[in-house]
Amino acid sequence: MFVIVLKYRAPLETIVALKDAHYANPDGVFAKGMARWAGPLEPRTGGVIIAEGERAAIEAAVASDPFVSSGAATADILGFRLAWTAEPAAVPRTDAESPAAAVPLASDAPLRHGAHRDRTADHRLPSLDLPGQG
Repeated sequence: MFVIVLKYRAPLETIVALKDAHYANPDGVFAKGMARWAGPLEPRTGGVIIAEGERAAIEAAVASDPFVSSGAATADILGFRLAWTAEPAAVPRTDAESPAAAVPLASDAPLRHGAHRDRTADHRLPSLDLPGQG
């Protein structure tokens, strides 16, 4: 698992203009199905993507991202091993916050968490069925 931290280097207007291409990039983490969670930092100085895949594939997908390839943002790719999670929680999301390619998540949809990750299962939103949760 990887934490990708995008840091904006261009004005926010440039980032907004590139946003649709960022999500629609056919070689990117969203189209390749690697992204699990994503969203902007607050204040809006960058963003974070939690992704799964082989490091080389993640690096190639991030390099192809229009934010990165245009120089509008830099990206740090940090390896991450899930060792603990909190109790199940609801994550609110509005339609305006969801990229077109993402699976919509209702504001009352629970995310189920577990202490260990089963890489053979499909863990796409809106529900995450992880071992150890009923």
